[in-house]
Amino acid sequence: MSDNTSPVWTPLPHGPRWQVTEGEPSASEAGLWLAADRLADPAGVELSSLLERERTGSGHRTCHATALTLMAVYAGWVTAAAVLHWALYDEVPDMRSGNVLVRPAAHGIGGVRVRRARLLVPQAGEDPVRLLHRTVLDGHLLPIADALHRRTRAGVRQLRGGIAHGCATALCAYGAQVDLLAARWRQFAATAPGGLAALGEVARVRRVPDGPEERLVYLRNTCCLYYTSAEAVRCASCCLTGRKERLRAYARPMQR
Repeated sequence: MSDNTSPVWTPLPHGPRWQVTEGEPSASEAGLWLAADRLADPAGVELSSLLERERTGSGHRTCHATALTLMAVYAGWVTAAAVLHWALYDEVPDMRSGNVLVRPAAHGIGGVRVRRARLLVPQAGEDPVRLLHRTVLDGHLLPIADALHRRTRAGVRQLRGGIAHGCATALCAYGAQVDLLAARWRQFAATAPGGLAALGEVARVRRVPDGPEERLVYLRNTCCLYYTSAEAVRCASCCLTGRKERLRAYARPMQR
């Protein structure tokens, strides 16, 4: 089936993390958006723009720490809609880099657009999870991670840890259907390219003492170096903190 006859995809209002707009931006806004397929150029102005916005927003003191945070933020917002839609409906929206535009923000990504809102059709013998791997990982996120590595010398394993963190967050932040999404993460990670399965885990927590039902959180096995920012605060899933301590922190009641 060609792209011209691909099924229509209607992005659902799950929340801001999964918000996607269809169509090219207006002429007055066109300069605010970056073509995602140009972000795989390590010397490109598009990647430079995202890195500079992230450095300013996060206050990182090193280029490679900025790259690590950017990778996790990018994976957790730009392709989040595709990962969640696959998990819930076993269909893969077209979030290939050539179909995606991103708008930089003070901290990461301020908007995501697709030129056409459509579902992808698997190749012969290809199941939906492999289609997701091929289009979102092989064709979009992993090339950007490689560009960030070449541009900033950030570690390949740490950058891929950011990809795993972002993809997991696309599921964990949904806050419902915990059993389904936990199983879907295991399915996604088990055969994911880039060795994502070994870079962290999805765990269950329940807020205490009278919190809501269980929710999912992601615990990294790789460091994002967020503690090197001007805030000098480790991220919530920092691998430098023990597993039990991280789970206890996620379970505490939220500050009001």
